[in-house]
Formats: sequence, C-alpha cells, structure tokens
Amino acid sequence: MSESETHAPLPLGDKTFRVVRNDGPGAEVGVETLFRYRQVGALVEADYRGGLVALGRLVGVLKGDRLEQAYVQVNTVGEIRSGRSTIRVTSEDGRVRLIDEWEWNAGGKGLCVLEEIQSAAE
Repeated sequence: MSESETHAPLPLGDKTFRVVRNDGPGAEVGVETLFRYRQVGALVEADYRGGLVALGRLVGVLKGDRLEQAYVQVNTVGEIRSGRSTIRVTSEDGRVRLIDEWEWNAGGKGLCVLEEIQSAAE
C-alpha cells in the first residue's frame, strides 16, 4: 500500500450504515436504525431513524480515522435526547465500519458498531 492509502481518511459521504451492535444503558439506536451520512471535506453530517428513534441528526468533524460528533434525537415516545461520541472509522471486506464510543449528555455511555450497506440486497 502507498502512504496515501494507509493514511488517507475513509470517505463517509453518501453512505448508509446499519447497526450491528449497540451496548450501554438507555441505548435507543438498534438494528432497525439506519444512518445516512454526507460529507464535505472534514465536515460530516447524518440523519438516522428506525426502531426506537423517530428522528436523529448528527454533525461532526473527521480527523484522520476519528470522527468527533454530537447528536440529538427524538425517540418514539417524544423524548429529546442528546450526546457526543468518538467514532473510529475502519474498513473491513471492502466496507466502511464505524466503532462508536457514545455518551449521553444526561449520563450513561456505550459502544455501537455500524456497518456500511453496499447494496439494496443486503
């Protein structure tokens, strides 16, 4: 691999991710939740919904293989919740994978793993 291949950040723009694991107290994001990411330079945003999340939004900054982000969401019972997280961006079997260490602003933290969906058949 060339140096640019090993050190270049993986792009997140126009990608959809599904949750494969989420652990932690009060975790509302689950396997039914889909994330749709967009990226302009180092700035990243996403919308997400599904399962216990009626609507979610996040914004962040990509720094190498790390995404620092803040999120806010409304759950299916109408509660607004927010937090911050640090995501490690990796690639496995040609898919981008996100390892998300999240924390609610009101307390509680956990680990969420998301995988890129590459086709409608998955």
